[in-house]
Amino acid sequence: MASIQDVFTHAQQRHAAGHFAEAAALAREVLRLAPDHAVTRHMLGTALCASGHGEEGLAHIGTAMLLDPGQPVYAVNLAILHHSFGLKADAAFHRALRLRPGDARLLDGLGSSMSEQGDNPQALIPLRHRLALEPNVAEAYRKVAIVAQRAGQLEEARRAYRRAWRLGGGDGLLVREALTLPAIPRSATEIEESRAHCAAVLRQAREHGLRIDDPLREVGVTSFFLSYHGLDNRALNGELAALYQEACPSLLYTAAHCRESGWPGAAGDRAGRRLRVGFISDYFHNHTIGMLNEGLIERLSRERFEVVLFLTPGPDDDLRRHLRTVADRAVDIPRDLDAARRIIAEARLDVLYYTDIGMSPFTYFLAFARLAPRQCLSWGHPDTTGIPNLDVFLSCDVMEPEDGEAHYSERLIRLPGPTVCYRRPRLAEPRKTRIDFGLAAESRLYLCPQSLFKIHPAYDDALIAILRRDRDGILVFVDPRGQGAALTRRLGAKGPDVAGRIHLLPGLGTADFIALTADADVMLDPFHYSGGKTSLEALAFGTPVVTWPGAFMRGRHTLGFYTLMGLDDCVASDPADYVDRAVRLGTDSRLRTQVRQRILERSAVLFDDEASIRAVERFFQETS
Repeated sequence: MASIQDVFTHAQQRHAAGHFAEAAALAREVLRLAPDHAVTRHMLGTALCASGHGEEGLAHIGTAMLLDPGQPVYAVNLAILHHSFGLKADAAFHRALRLRPGDARLLDGLGSSMSEQGDNPQALIPLRHRLALEPNVAEAYRKVAIVAQRAGQLEEARRAYRRAWRLGGGDGLLVREALTLPAIPRSATEIEESRAHCAAVLRQAREHGLRIDDPLREVGVTSFFLSYHGLDNRALNGELAALYQEACPSLLYTAAHCRESGWPGAAGDRAGRRLRVGFISDYFHNHTIGMLNEGLIERLSRERFEVVLFLTPGPDDDLRRHLRTVADRAVDIPRDLDAARRIIAEARLDVLYYTDIGMSPFTYFLAFARLAPRQCLSWGHPDTTGIPNLDVFLSCDVMEPEDGEAHYSERLIRLPGPTVCYRRPRLAEPRKTRIDFGLAAESRLYLCPQSLFKIHPAYDDALIAILRRDRDGILVFVDPRGQGAALTRRLGAKGPDVAGRIHLLPGLGTADFIALTADADVMLDPFHYSGGKTSLEALAFGTPVVTWPGAFMRGRHTLGFYTLMGLDDCVASDPADYVDRAVRLGTDSRLRTQVRQRILERSAVLFDDEASIRAVERFFQETS
């Protein structure tokens, strides 16, 4: 019969060889005879964690720590494993650091854990400590840069990216420095300075002759926040796209059928078959993009079109399952550019339709390839891309300014109607009201439920003026990403007298979000970047949305909806008029009732619009 020591030694050997199930079984044998053997407890815990039994494994490592609290290995592994399983690990890292105060791996883990929970300012403390210990490690600077950017410490982020690049961390870091843009800008001046820095670094990067092998891994971000500055981004996005073409020629992959003579329209290929249209996004699930495009994907004529849906990894919710069902083919693709390009090329598409470009790094970089003879995008993220292989931008005519063509690197196609076939939303019963969200019943609710990065500093004065003129009014934002403190600080500094009537609600489920929208007295449309789906939801229930149209399509969604309805009650001519209209609607219940009724009578034109689908079908056929 083997001794305990023999079994223990055998367990160690199996563990070292990576045979964790066997190691766990042997460790249990040891513990039956010696339950207080801390080393075996720890070995059992790590073996269980490695073989997919994390909860039980962490419990055994915790027991090992109790049996031998001075052993740093147990504390270190417990902290790292907690973090790897996505659990709150701050306390475990602090315990481990008390035993190993200068451990760079623990400092890095603590900083990462705190940042993942949204506590970015505090996360910088251990990450800076790590830098002091390892001042020549590029990865340490890269992590500081990412967290500093999230914390709004843009200058520190840019310095850290530049240092990481100089230490050999890769040319993608210089692009990340250029794209270090504020999520919640402190001021219009910060926006201007950030854009100037972006342009300067992009020029420097092109002059340097960057080389990037895998932009998804080495850069992994887009110019997303440029779109919220209320300025023309054609030049900057064009410069960025030109840099990528030079730095990473593999992005310009061309599918074989796009090189074939006579394609598209080759009689031999097209004879007797439908036009093959592919749809792609990272957001084909219960997300704004999925909701706005569901109707088009579902109702596109199957007599004339074959619909191929390309799905990246994502939540398997009801909307995604429905989209899988209604597509002619649903093809899963990995978030790997080379593999995805080859899979899409094999479909031999006539048209590839990007529902959004700029929100997801994956689809942004994918769009550089020529995967179909005709490639278009729509206004899921309503800004130009600068990418040469995107041929056409499909937009809503009534949302575009007269000079809209000048704002796009793509050819602008102006479509009639709302351009989306969006189902009219319904309120869940029993209906929730502002009381259910912790807001005073007697207050007048001015709701601005847009993503907080849409709130431009130039909009602040109008918001403060509304609250000053309506002493019973409250201003409510929705803050699902935990960014609200930066916004309320900015507003509070400009309007300390009204700061107490500015409220942040946490992220809301779809039903609650719609209920709050329906209960608002007035919805406030931000300057420079208008509501899209949110405005549709408000108008479905008659909630007046006050808007001041911007210079670019992305600031004119709500104007477009009102134009289609033939209403202008809530469309302001300038910021002062915006405040006047919002306060009149908020304080004059009779006027508000009249406007609500007119919206309800005319809003049907915005929903389930088959004409928008027919317009897209005509575009597909005329250009293929």
